[in-house]
Amino acid sequence: MRRPTLAGPLLLLVGCGGGTPKAADSGATVSVAPPIAVRIVSPASGDTVGPELLVRLSVSGARAVPADGSRREGEGHHHLFVDADPTPGDSVIPKLEGIYHIGTGADTLRLSGLAPGRHRLIAIFAFGDHVPMPGVAPDTAWIVVR
Repeated sequence: MRRPTLAGPLLLLVGCGGGTPKAADSGATVSVAPPIAVRIVSPASGDTVGPELLVRLSVSGARAVPADGSRREGEGHHHLFVDADPTPGDSVIPKLEGIYHIGTGADTLRLSGLAPGRHRLIAIFAFGDHVPMPGVAPDTAWIVVR
């Protein structure tokens, strides 16, 4: 008598006691990449600054590289929106007034000539083709220029 055989995809087994999922037959560990986060390092939200300032940005979980029109996982560049609303997350960030493309891969931007008063800064991290990376929340800071 012939025995039936099981054929199909390899299943992941996860125990109820926590732990790392392992492939049933290989013993391989499944790893999950850390989330990507963009942050305005300075000026901090609530800071009072002069009309000329250096904005410092950071990204974790990805690498800031020069924009080259491509889309590679874990690589992108910074954009800073100054008193401008973010564009839709699935479209190219345009070159408009108040939107700064930091396409060199740098993490700093010198701003000058901001009028006295309250201003909103929004940092967005995007692929080399200027489309924001999905799942990466923008960071916002409100500053006052004296």
